[in-house]
Amino acid sequence: SGDTITGLDQALYNATYSGPATLQRGLNFPTDPLFPPPVVRFTMTTSQLGQTFSGTFALTDSTTGQRLYAGSLTGKTTNTGADFTFVVPAPCPGTLYGSFTVSGNGNLTGSASGRDCNVTSGSTASNVQITFTNLVRQ
Repeated sequence: SGDTITGLDQALYNATYSGPATLQRGLNFPTDPLFPPPVVRFTMTTSQLGQTFSGTFALTDSTTGQRLYAGSLTGKTTNTGADFTFVVPAPCPGTLYGSFTVSGNGNLTGSASGRDCNVTSGSTASNVQITFTNLVRQ
């Protein structure tokens, strides 16, 4: 289309990124220092076309390797990173919205929050939050 990518290099979003993340569940995301949220491994693989990208994501338990969440993602680049949507399929469908920034060394830091099948019927509150820091390109 002749459009040029401004801000970030297009190759940035044709890659797999992985690193530690936290997964919080429950309303209001209580933070109890005696029971911190579990550290999980977050992986996402993206493919970019112009200003948009799509791909897959997964969160696995860092200790057991069990998959906790997985699904598809779509996003749009910004001058500092991207805004994105995660879609979790059945058996516990949900949608999370978030954004990330790209550091000078190319690592990604961001978060997403939204709802899955465990949210109380009629509630508009988020019941899932994923936070990641320094995802590294694989």
